[in-house]
Formats: sequence, C-alpha cells, structure tokens
Amino acid sequence: MSIPFIELEVSGSHREIGRQIGEAVRDLIVAGLAYYEEYHEAMGGTSFALAERQCLAYMPAARAALPGVVEELEGMAEGAAVPLSRLLVPNLGEELTCTSDPAAVAEPQRPGHGAHCTSVGLRAGGRCLLAHNEDWWAGDVDKNVLLRITTDDGTSILAMTSACLLPPTGLNSHGIASGGNTLYADDQRIGVPNNLIRRHLLEARSLDDARGRLLLPLRARGSNALVIDAEGRLLDVEASATAAAVTGADDRYVHTNHYVHPDMVAHDISTSTGTRLRLARAGALLDAGLARGDDPYELLCAIMSDHDGMADATSICGHPDMSVPVGERDMTTASMIWDPQALTVDVCAGPPCENERHHYSLR
Repeated sequence: MSIPFIELEVSGSHREIGRQIGEAVRDLIVAGLAYYEEYHEAMGGTSFALAERQCLAYMPAARAALPGVVEELEGMAEGAAVPLSRLLVPNLGEELTCTSDPAAVAEPQRPGHGAHCTSVGLRAGGRCLLAHNEDWWAGDVDKNVLLRITTDDGTSILAMTSACLLPPTGLNSHGIASGGNTLYADDQRIGVPNNLIRRHLLEARSLDDARGRLLLPLRARGSNALVIDAEGRLLDVEASATAAAVTGADDRYVHTNHYVHPDMVAHDISTSTGTRLRLARAGALLDAGLARGDDPYELLCAIMSDHDGMADATSICGHPDMSVPVGERDMTTASMIWDPQALTVDVCAGPPCENERHHYSLR
C-alpha cells in the first residue's frame, strides 16, 4: 500500500503563499470541506454551519496577534474560491471538537480528538532526529500535501499537512523541527487558535524563539510541542490557555496526548488510557533500542510503525476502526522523521507500517 500525496512549492508573502496553495489544491480543499461538513456533528457535536459562526469569535484575537498567518488563510480561501468561514472550521478543529468538559473526553477517546499523536526526539550516534505520527480524521488521509514554503525573509519550510489545514508541524531552514500533540485542558477560552500558533512556530529561528511563539498570550487552548534544533537540543512545551511548562531534555524525549509536567497535570482532563499506554510503549522501545546501540533512524522507524495494543486502539501506528461510523474514524494520516542537521524529512501519507517514506531536503 502506498498512499499518494501532492508535492507543492510556494513562496512570497503570507497571502501569496496561501493563494498559491489554494489555487494548486483547490479540488482537494473543496473535497475536504465537503467531508467536514458532512460529518461535523459526529466529530464535534455541532453542525458545520454553527461551527462556521462559532469560529468568527476567535478572529479578532487571531488577527491582532498573528496577522500574517490569518492572511495566509485568507489567501488559501481566495485561491480555492471558498468562503474564509468554511476554511476556518477544520483549522479550528481543536477548539471546536476538543471540549473542556471532562464528561466529553471519556473513553473511547478518538485520535481525531487529540488522543493518538506520538512524538519522539533523540540525540544518538552523532545524529539528532525528531519523529512524529500525525493522527487525525481518516477522511483527510488522501488529501495530504507536502509543502515547500519560502517566506519573504528567505526562511524555507518543509511541512506535510491536509490540504484544508495550515501546516501544524515541520522543519525549517534555521534547523528547527517541531511536532505537536493535542492536549485536553480545563481552561479553553476564546483566543488565538492553536493551529495558527503552530503555523507561526514553523518560522522560529531558534529554540528561544520557538518558546516565545508557543507561549503567545491569549491562547485559545494549549497543546504539546516537541522542538529540536540542529545542535540536538530538545525542548518540550506543554501549554494550556492560561498556563505552561517548559522541559529541556538531554538526549531523548517522548510525548503523546496528556500532560506530564508536574506543574500542568492539574489542568489535564484527558481520561484516555491509550495516550498513557503509547507514552510508556514508545519510551520503552526508545530506551531498549538505544541500549542495544540501534541505528537512530531505524529505531524511530520501528517505533512509529509499532502496533502494540492495536486491538485496544492504543498502538503508535494508527489504523481506522472500520466498525465505527465513517465520521468517527481516525488513523495515522502522516508520519514524519525530521533531521534538523541535514535539513531533511522522510515522510509518508498514512500508517508508516505499510507506506513508503519519501525523502526531501531543504538544501
């Protein structure tokens, strides 16, 4: 099995970048929005039309804090010839579907609701690498786009994303790579949407710059970001809307979809056993492989393709559960391994256990 994806090179101002994306993958954007519209009640409990109206409340804060990112979204909408309000719905997916109500996040907690992404960073064997499995709604797996972005200031970015979405993870020419994991906190509010902050993060010039971008004031919610630089330094930032904790790791770090920092666990309302099992499983595989002296890249490939616990929907490599309704199915929609020293990414669309990784470079 090999799920295809589109490769696209864009450049210019944020609006020009967005417009080029919208024009190039218009059909995928239109198809993606139709998918979200059909299944939005299953995803988030509200109609797509209501979600469009709810998104508007977040825009004043987003425009004030991140005008360039908003302009990129506006450019995408113009290029794809769709209303901006429709494009906002998938880009505010966490705000719309990841509630602060503890009763709504009980098991089974779906990957699309933030229960299934896994990030692993390591420094070993003279290499520093960051791997990430992006788990989201299964209807997005055939709409992936590998973006090569060059901004006005010369920053280059490699990022895989669904055609409807601003890229939430990636690697840039400053040697910064970042993977994100959705978290559930008790303090979600109207503010700057998380996916816009993640796009903003992709232009960070250093770990300190990345930290500042992630801790933007007036966040609508939070998430986890595992960031690595070309020197092999690992930085993990757990954030909620109103609080945050930063962890600097020595040579390895693993994160899934619940708060682990002592200062943040009080905000955690996730009840998923899957995220905790994946954290333990990925950590054990990483420690065992490093103890054996495994090649770092091959070790990360094995971890991201692991199926331990698949029967309980807790495996690191996620596959759709065909027994649940179409609108509730989730899976690993993309898997990435970034090398910030070499400025490369190896990426596949869909579960990495059965899809070939493709190699791309910023050099």
